Amino acid sequence: MERDELEEDRAAFIAGEIGGAVVELIINGVVISRDAIVDSLEAKRRAVGNVIHKGVLRDAAAMVRKGQ
Repeated sequence: MERDELEEDRAAFIAGEIGGAVVELIINGVVISRDAIVDSLEAKRRAVGNVIHKGVLRDAAAMVRKGQ
């Protein structure tokens, strides 16, 4: 895999995690806000065991926190 493909895959995983967090908040009836999304991503990061997955969740939370 080329570097560009890896970056695209990572971006897709990050987008998927953010989208998943939003869907989970909607299902649970939580008001969608930046803080709620970050909290959901951070909670999932603490729960997963895979180091790479933790990194993706950390980066996703950082992007939402910064508003990028």
